[in-house]
Amino acid sequence: MKEIVDTVFKRILFYNQKNNTDAIPHSDLFAREISSLYGISKKELDIILNILKESHKIFIMEIAKEDPGKNLEKISGYVDADLFTIQKLREVFFDALSNEYERQYNSKKTANVIIKELIPKLMYINHTPIGKLLNKAIMLDEYQRHIENNYREFTEEWKEENYKIQLSINEKLLLNLKKNNKKPTEAEEAAQIEEEKNKRAVDSELHKKYEKSEEDYSLDKMIQIYGVDFFLRVNLRKYNFAIIEKAIDSHILHRKQDLSLLREMLKNMRFNFENDPEIANHMDELMSLDRKASRAISLAKK
Repeated sequence: MKEIVDTVFKRILFYNQKNNTDAIPHSDLFAREISSLYGISKKELDIILNILKESHKIFIMEIAKEDPGKNLEKISGYVDADLFTIQKLREVFFDALSNEYERQYNSKKTANVIIKELIPKLMYINHTPIGKLLNKAIMLDEYQRHIENNYREFTEEWKEENYKIQLSINEKLLLNLKKNNKKPTEAEEAAQIEEEKNKRAVDSELHKKYEKSEEDYSLDKMIQIYGVDFFLRVNLRKYNFAIIEKAIDSHILHRKQDLSLLREMLKNMRFNFENDPEIANHMDELMSLDRKASRAISLAKK
């Protein structure tokens, strides 16, 4: 797994080393290229990119927003989260923005002046060449300040430590995705259906007992009785993110393996977005809980 994630990261670095406006790979073209070169699906690539982002090895920037009216999809870009790389790319795209503005408006201005002038018009120039350059220039400027203000989180030591954690958390998710992409035999399909029926029956009975126990027992006691896995599944199913946050804040959930399990479950929820539209109404809470769990992992006991 590490080898394939490293391969995608090196491909991003390959682009970032170019000294021109092709230096930031676009999500639409990059996904097709990675699929063609390495046989990695879009869902697998999303997991890999999230591993790289969460371990601060890359930034994922928004280049152009989705525009349903014009049938245009969102475009993202990928950049090495290294101060030297960001500074170099900032110069490239500041110059490119200035040149494109002069070409379109026949007026020479600095990138900083152009950014202030065009930000209010961004929604109208969203998918245009100058709109994409504007977004890249803005985000690279932001990233440079962000690294300078939070330098410890962008040292190689911090990145490598968190990279190992992210690989560990996501390994099972990627393996399951590969397994699910294989068509099961009829016997395997029947066994899966039977197993799911039994699991639902057990879950249903446990769920009734759990709901009755909620009024009588503390969070700590509930987890002792029903176990971390069931506690998380029940509350995530009901979108009770605040209860899980409370369990983390009060150090009831404190072991690295439990917090890693939580982050894996949250990722599964995000990737199940299409099958559960209700998740969209809770996305801010989900992301807040994911960040809290990520921070807690670095302090967690094994």
